[in-house]
Amino acid sequence: MHANVLVTHLRYHRWATGQVLKQVQELDAERQMRNLQGSFASLYDTVAHLFQADSIWLDRLEGKPVRSREEYAAPGCTYDLGEAWLQVLDRMTHLAEGLGEDQWDNVISYKLLSGTPSENSYWQIILHVVNHGTHHRGQVTHMLRQLGEKPLSLDLIGFYRAHPQYAEAHSPQLQS
Repeated sequence: MHANVLVTHLRYHRWATGQVLKQVQELDAERQMRNLQGSFASLYDTVAHLFQADSIWLDRLEGKPVRSREEYAAPGCTYDLGEAWLQVLDRMTHLAEGLGEDQWDNVISYKLLSGTPSENSYWQIILHVVNHGTHHRGQVTHMLRQLGEKPLSLDLIGFYRAHPQYAEAHSPQLQS
């Protein structure tokens, strides 16, 4: 796995998260909290879940113990939540930027919230974080449509087009 590709995917995750936050923050509190019958009841609940998950994964990547979801309660206002969340993603990206190519396969041991021991490599965790975010941002997109809003495009290719410095300067050498 190429470190630059993994870091670029984290940058995409932060960019797409920022796009979603902008749209959610533009809505009034009633629409943010409206029960839309999704995996999580509301837009706020969905973004709060993502904030919590990213915060938990960051602590695991940093070797900190994770004991309960309550320790990661999201701020009640989406502006405060957004600020805190983007700081988490900045810290995660900074951590990833500091890893050498040979460190991405290193295994991290941690406990699930249930207390069950688990372990994964850095690259597996980073790809999980990005994929998990993509899954739930898709749910946010659906919820925005239910509210009559036109969601912004969050496609990875759109990120590459908007940030050519990541798309061109860091292309991996493919093995044949």
